[in-house]
Amino acid sequence: MRTKPWLAGVVVGVLLLMCAKASAAGAVTFNKDVLPILQRNCQTCHRPGNIAPMSFLTYETTRPWAKAMKAAVMTRQMPPWFADS
Repeated sequence: MRTKPWLAGVVVGVLLLMCAKASAAGAVTFNKDVLPILQRNCQTCHRPGNIAPMSFLTYETTRPWAKAMKAAVMTRQMPPWFADS
């Protein structure tokens, strides 16, 4: 099975940008910049009533998990690489 190594970089990069200062093009926001990535890569499982134990639908439910998300992506625990065709 092949993984998408670029995906880990994208997720980590976006999470780091959440904490960065506003750029010249405008401030990085959860709804504009981070949420679309979570929708594509995480929310299939990370939503109420699904297999993942925490929800990534809103900033309030996602922000407390930022450090854990970074660690999980860097160690390739998430997204579940075995699930990637």
